[in-house]
Amino acid sequence: MKKLALTLAAALMVVTIGCGDSKAPVLTYVARANSDGVPHLFTLNEATGQSTALSIAIPADAFSVSANHDATKVLYVRDGDSGWDVYLMGTDGVEHQLTTGADAWGPAFSPDGKKIAYMSYQSVNYQVYTMNADGSSQTALFVDTDLEEDFPVFTADGKSLVFNIWIGCNCGAAQRHSLQTGRGNHQPPHALKAQSHNRPKANVAAITQNGFYKMALSDSAPTLAYATDEWWGPASLTRDGKGIVFTMYDGTEDNIFKVNLDGSALTPLTTDTTTYDFAPIVYKDQILFNRYNSDNSSGDIYVMDQTGANQKLVHSTDSTYEMLVDAYWD
Repeated sequence: MKKLALTLAAALMVVTIGCGDSKAPVLTYVARANSDGVPHLFTLNEATGQSTALSIAIPADAFSVSANHDATKVLYVRDGDSGWDVYLMGTDGVEHQLTTGADAWGPAFSPDGKKIAYMSYQSVNYQVYTMNADGSSQTALFVDTDLEEDFPVFTADGKSLVFNIWIGCNCGAAQRHSLQTGRGNHQPPHALKAQSHNRPKANVAAITQNGFYKMALSDSAPTLAYATDEWWGPASLTRDGKGIVFTMYDGTEDNIFKVNLDGSALTPLTTDTTTYDFAPIVYKDQILFNRYNSDNSSGDIYVMDQTGANQKLVHSTDSTYEMLVDAYWD
């Protein structure tokens, strides 16, 4: 597999689609110039391939950038005075630190923008947390220090989260310093000793498989959606909310798959054998995704139907590295 360079990582729109086009979020991504890696927020017209820059002055050292529904605010993490924490910035350019000492990654807005989900390294592994948009009420969703919980995304109603679980990973700290994959079987390049904390443990016996899980904010434990050791990065919910699209290694290459949230009807949407497809985003009646282009070392943006048909190049550039989801490295 070709390598994705940390300094060229680009960012995301991981926002769940509403039931009607009037509720569809603005499609955004972050492009980083190859020369300096400074992130800039753009909207993308998937039909014309035209990009428009937005006036949010994201700091140069920001990663895991995520826009809200109408692209007026962004979340990101950066290494500040208290370590890796979640920050919020709007079009006024004022930065608001939402967590302190959270060792955080992967923040994402709820569809209504009132809540935020993120990963926080508080013990031997990452755990999923939620908080209000002002940083209050920071709460662990499901605590089990034997599990690595990664990349939460909200469902369309904002009442549940879909996220990855890896059993006994003990790799959260190392992944944090490597611009997060989520690829379950990819071991981090180095191991960092984690500080131990006394935290309550949930029912370990309930989680016996690696893969994607769904959990309502009011539930006490997650439910398995699809078991796999080969996932890479976060999922995106299908338009009807009954399934997910995600990146998975198929034995030859990383490709895009769709599966129902009950684990049925696994369907490959891309079948490339010479390069990898990744970072799928469900948008209106289409799915946008990245395809690695070795000719210019870019993450080109493609679009396809919900079935995987009619795959078309939308946007490509060799001056910036443009990716729909800021959660991929290798």
